[in-house]
Amino acid sequence: MRPAQLAVNLLFLLSAGGTLCVGGARADGDPAPTYQRERAMQKYKGCNWTDDMGKYVYECIKRNDGFGTHWCYDETLEQFCPAQLEAAKKAASQPAGADKPTN
Repeated sequence: MRPAQLAVNLLFLLSAGGTLCVGGARADGDPAPTYQRERAMQKYKGCNWTDDMGKYVYECIKRNDGFGTHWCYDETLEQFCPAQLEAAKKAASQPAGADKPTN
C-alpha cells in the first residue's frame, strides 16, 4: 500500500471513530428527566384527563411564556391525579350491592 493511501485510510478511520465517540457521548446525556416522566406516566396511568387539567396546563404554559410545557404537564398530573386515583380506589373497595338471586 502506498504511504498516501495509507494516510488517507488512517485519517478516515480516525474521523469515523471520532464521530462514533461523539455520537455515543450525545446518546448518553442525562436520561433522568426522561425516566422520571415515564415513571410519572406509569404512576398516573389510571388518571383521566379533565377540562380542569387542561385549563391548569394552559395557564401554566401561559405563565411561563410557552416554555416548560413538560414540567407544566408533570405538575398538572401531580396536582390532579392523586385525588382522582384515590377516589377510584375508594369506589373499587366499596362492596357492590348484593345481586338478586335467580329463581
